[in-house]
Amino acid sequence: MESPTSHLPFVPANSDLPVAPVGPAASTTESYYNGRVPSNRRKPVQNPAISRRELLRTSAVSIATLCCEQSAFSQANAVVPDFALLLTGARVMDPAKGLDRTADVAIGAGKIAAIAPSIAPERAARVIPVRGCLLTPGLIDIHVHGFRGVSHAGVELDTYCIGRGVTTAVDAGTSGADSFAGFRRHVIAPASTRVLAFLNISRIGLISPLGELVDRRMIDREAALRACREHADAIVGIKVRCTHFYSGPNDLEAVQAARAVGEAIGKPLMVHTGWPHTPFERLLEELRAGDIVTHAFRGAGEGGVIGPNGRVSPAVRRAAKRGVLFDVGHGSGSFSFQAVEAALREDFPPSSISSDIHASSVLGPVFDMVTTMSKLLMLGLPLASVIERSTALPARSIQRGHLLGSLEPGRAADITVLQLVSGEFEMTDSKRQVRTATRKLVPILALRDGKAALE
Repeated sequence: MESPTSHLPFVPANSDLPVAPVGPAASTTESYYNGRVPSNRRKPVQNPAISRRELLRTSAVSIATLCCEQSAFSQANAVVPDFALLLTGARVMDPAKGLDRTADVAIGAGKIAAIAPSIAPERAARVIPVRGCLLTPGLIDIHVHGFRGVSHAGVELDTYCIGRGVTTAVDAGTSGADSFAGFRRHVIAPASTRVLAFLNISRIGLISPLGELVDRRMIDREAALRACREHADAIVGIKVRCTHFYSGPNDLEAVQAARAVGEAIGKPLMVHTGWPHTPFERLLEELRAGDIVTHAFRGAGEGGVIGPNGRVSPAVRRAAKRGVLFDVGHGSGSFSFQAVEAALREDFPPSSISSDIHASSVLGPVFDMVTTMSKLLMLGLPLASVIERSTALPARSIQRGHLLGSLEPGRAADITVLQLVSGEFEMTDSKRQVRTATRKLVPILALRDGKAALE
């Protein structure tokens, strides 16, 4: 039913505007209407002092003011949650902080806000129960290959990285100085995964399977140095592939050029070895503390940690004593169960675990980082060590240990939630040797800066 005053403009009580009386009082105010009082005494005021347009404008402003005041009152009295997200009940493992216990993890403003045995769920805007799962710092894979459509090796990184538990991926030299601006624009910028990169010492990077260093003109330290300085925030070091069919006889020259660039920018080398032209032991002599040998756990005598006699080679031990790191870098041809077992027998575990996902490995035998971690777990590396070599240690190897690889409150909320499932699972190495694992890690959730990939 229409209110008797519903057709009148709203005027707030404290307004200075004249208001026509309504009801019996109107009979005493006929002069207000200039002697023309309507029979129903409800007609809107026609005040010669204020035009209809001004009255409507002022009324609109008054309504807006009231709405703002009501909204401000509601906001002032609303309960604002302390956290944006709360993950509850997981086994929290953070090797960087020596943490391994059941706890809740709270996230706010994209950062780790709190870790405690129990956090009240009403303090969070959103709660995700993850009881029975492992909650770790976001996984870091320091050997991947993106640039799909430009490189023959490239894959869509989000599919195989954050889509499978990896929050930070480091491209291992797919791009060289000539293409890095494009790599940044088309790979790094749009990715949900945090993408960093080792720059290839070859100008052309991996745009052809014919070998990027066979033509020594592609070894261009000045071009590499310019790219490293221009993209210092994204480039974490220099990559060199030392395999005779990729580098021909130029592998030692390429390593020395990379060494010069690395020293100029204060960042490490990542050296791919495997059937090099120059003896592996000679290449190792060029490496310094913090440099990384990837594909290090390949077949015996192929240019990895295990020599022809099936033992860790003396040259590798000397390099490790200097601080050289030895990364897994599984790939399609560079990971041997027997080599890992031989190294573990001599107390020589990998410095870091990485997948080397590329176009020829993502459908097997690699599949992804978490499958690679499961293989190391199967071979006898303790779970805590597997997590450490997939989080804290790779973060340090790319000089990001102060930013990534830990759940320390205040850091970016990069988080991986995993399940450790039991059963029988076939695992295959790069030699096509098959083993049966009784446990396997399965990715459940990955957050980068507190957000899932699709948010």
